[in-house]
Amino acid sequence: MIELYTNPDQLINLSDNGEATGKDVRMAAHDIKNLRAYAERIERSVNQMSGEIQSIRTQRDEAAAALLAIFRPELERMIDAAVEQCRPIDDLRDRVERLEDDNDKADDIRREVREMIADGDIIVSIDHS
Repeated sequence: MIELYTNPDQLINLSDNGEATGKDVRMAAHDIKNLRAYAERIERSVNQMSGEIQSIRTQRDEAAAALLAIFRPELERMIDAAVEQCRPIDDLRDRVERLEDDNDKADDIRREVREMIADGDIIVSIDHS
């Protein structure tokens, strides 16, 4: 609330002494009263809007949680599928590691590459123009 240091009622009383400036003082007092009433309306409106904003935020958070609950199973399925797609890569790494332990690497590598091509782990595409 705006704090006013002038008492409009006191200004009205001062204006009643009949001086020429009395009318101006009375009008200033009415202006102050109007401004005070307007400020009080604005303050009530701000407080009401603040409550509404908080309510909307709560509703938004609840709606987001509900949407996540709806989407979560599908998201988990998609993540599981992505992880499952990575398993052949892990298998390839294991096979390469086994190759590194062998003494006759050239023949083993050739054999492994042939198996990878046969298994579909490696696909060769030739683009000719």
